[in-house]
Amino acid sequence: MSMRKCQSILCVDDDPDICEVVQATLCLVAGLDVHIADSGEEAIGLAYEHRPDLILMDVMMPGLDGPATLKRIRNSALINEIPVIFLTAKVLAAEVARFIHLGAIGVIRKPFDPTKLGDELLALWEGKDSIREAGGAQYAQSDVHAQINSLAEGFLQRTRGEAVRLTEMFERIRAGDWWMLKDVERIAHAIHGTAAMFGFPKLAALGGAIEEVAGEVMASRPASPAAMDPGMRQLLRCTERLADEVETAWETVPGTSGSPHRQSPRDRLGQEGPEKRGSAAARPAGGSTIDSASARGSST
Repeated sequence: MSMRKCQSILCVDDDPDICEVVQATLCLVAGLDVHIADSGEEAIGLAYEHRPDLILMDVMMPGLDGPATLKRIRNSALINEIPVIFLTAKVLAAEVARFIHLGAIGVIRKPFDPTKLGDELLALWEGKDSIREAGGAQYAQSDVHAQINSLAEGFLQRTRGEAVRLTEMFERIRAGDWWMLKDVERIAHAIHGTAAMFGFPKLAALGGAIEEVAGEVMASRPASPAAMDPGMRQLLRCTERLADEVETAWETVPGTSGSPHRQSPRDRLGQEGPEKRGSAAARPAGGSTIDSASARGSST
């Protein structure tokens, strides 16, 4: 590989929080020019347009995933020599070997430390353990941490909204829109990965739990809304805990005085207690609330 300096990066990830962190830290720390794509299809177009020195790409994406995108890049004469590094939580030796076999030059594990991402990326680019040698000004670590904290606040604000959105989706799923479980799984997957990157382990664990339960409910193919109810109660409990933990996490972000416009999780989740919403504590499995929701679903 050429030992010229790496100056431009194409980051490909369907999670906007991860894209923002990559762009901010690589621009500040390594002085790199960073372009963003949220899908494999867009990545191929931007690779033709900008001809980046390096592509940093997520493995799991809807539509054209990372490995499939890499295959297309390697079959495209004008961009087939652009080095690709994968971002993934799958770091088993067999998985890494598969990615290398496909043509990647390396793998960076998720969740990653934003302050060290530039060093990891450029070490893979150079093929050795030397550190940061890209063009551009070097910023103080305090500037980098301030930027990361700002992005973490934005993530918490969005996750608060996602908690409300998830509870609304649960009502629609109970009403018959079972296909929305896939959206629940996708939202929870993003929360799981991004929370871990920002250093919110409890949020990450709850996001992972919601993702897992949603997958289990989909896989069980329940014959009726009543059969699905135990899983839905578990999803609601996890989401209520997620809303609680968002408020707690605000207190850990340096330079903040806690959550702005702080509300109780019950207020944010529709300003209703379980007795009004028919949640885990109040609704028996197969009860009339589920049945009426199913009836509503038949008319939509």
